[in-house]
Amino acid sequence: MVLNSYSFILLFLPVCVALFHLSKRFGRPVIPKLILLFASLVFYGYHNLKALAVLCASIVLNYLFARLSDQKYRFARVSLAAGITLDIAALLYCKYLLFFEGICNRLFSTDFSATAVLIPLGISFFTFSQIAYLVDCYRDPANACRFLDYALFVSFFPKITVGPIALSTEMVPSFDRAATTDCDPALPAKGLTALAFGLAKKMLLADTLGRYVDWGYLNVEGLGSVNALIVMLAYTLQIYFDFSGVCDMARGICLLFGLDLPRNFDSPYRALSIDDFWRRWHITLTRFFRNYVYFPLGGNRRGRLRTLLNRFFIFLLSGLWHGASVNFLIWGALHGGGLICSKALSSRTAKWPRLLRFAITFLFINLTWVIFRAPDLHTAYLFFRELLLGGLSRVNVELIVAATPVEGNFLQWVFLTFTPIPTYVTGLIMILSVLGFAFYASVFMKNTDERIASLVPSKKLAVVSAALLVWGILSLSGITKFIYANF
Repeated sequence: MVLNSYSFILLFLPVCVALFHLSKRFGRPVIPKLILLFASLVFYGYHNLKALAVLCASIVLNYLFARLSDQKYRFARVSLAAGITLDIAALLYCKYLLFFEGICNRLFSTDFSATAVLIPLGISFFTFSQIAYLVDCYRDPANACRFLDYALFVSFFPKITVGPIALSTEMVPSFDRAATTDCDPALPAKGLTALAFGLAKKMLLADTLGRYVDWGYLNVEGLGSVNALIVMLAYTLQIYFDFSGVCDMARGICLLFGLDLPRNFDSPYRALSIDDFWRRWHITLTRFFRNYVYFPLGGNRRGRLRTLLNRFFIFLLSGLWHGASVNFLIWGALHGGGLICSKALSSRTAKWPRLLRFAITFLFINLTWVIFRAPDLHTAYLFFRELLLGGLSRVNVELIVAATPVEGNFLQWVFLTFTPIPTYVTGLIMILSVLGFAFYASVFMKNTDERIASLVPSKKLAVVSAALLVWGILSLSGITKFIYANF
């Protein structure tokens, strides 16, 4: 089951919300929690029972290791190391087996072949959450919780497949409050608003932009500079609206239960430096690497060179976390280098005009997303060649056809019937309008967190939210995966 599906939005979610709030009338907090846990296991195991078995085994083993990591035991450090090793080994086996297989075959000229039995959905997210729990329990035994709370924290359905990477210290108290107190009447309004805006981001913007991107990367050779520029910008906007959209949906769903999730985005394309960008993009992943890798490595306490190496290493890990590919490693290395340069030059660049700093940062992000999106380095090279040397040819007709959404077909018919404007021109206007609006929304408009933080219920907001929710639901017939579900 996925968040952007008819079965989830029209059946699963309403039933879960109703049962959760009705169960609180029994006055026993364990009942609402059991309902959420059962719903989460059903959600996760809906398509793959083997993956559900892996998740359950991981939850049980990590909980046991966490209990044994209490520093009152002499073997606490061994237990902590064993738990982290098990988590990382499972992650390496499921996600990186083919990657290491390719490296070994190239190094030793062999034809060894191995395939992981399965790749549980969201394994990167729930693995990092569990590693954080192990470390938190080792640092302070007071962070330990009951098994029911832990199982619910790991498997909670709004976040398990695509994040954010929440911490038990955030979620468990939130579960307790939601299960024992009446829901604030303002929370459902905020939740539906966040859900509506998140669904609209995904279905109306990200998936529309995805058509530009998919066509572009299937036709890289001969793309030309203009088409390559459109495709590059489209992916930059697509991945933001796709990932921030699902995070908005997850947060909105949690608010319907009276829960909250940590913020994962803060308008990252407003950033004026690479350092600023990483304070705004995938905030919970940055937090994880900072608290559980960077600081244990020494952070910035062991000299300037060690600090630079630590930061660069963190970004290599960040690249690898996204997938088993040389492309991701290079993407991480580029951002690691960009962050180091950003910090080193911050005293100088702070005096530059804001527009110049924004333009340089946004250009860097766009160019590095090409390496992130390309299926291999050769395709990335071809794309950059077309972008820089492809010439100023006009926008490809096939791109216009491929990028026109269903709603656009109706507009095309209206223009064709009642005006002399050629179809090519109207199609081009639609492409540029979508790109322009997406760019404006990502940089200048309030993000969803800002909207719900200052939300005052009104008829206008209700109409806008309802319209976006209905439009998004009507677009679900063309269901696509969330980009970060692959990571």
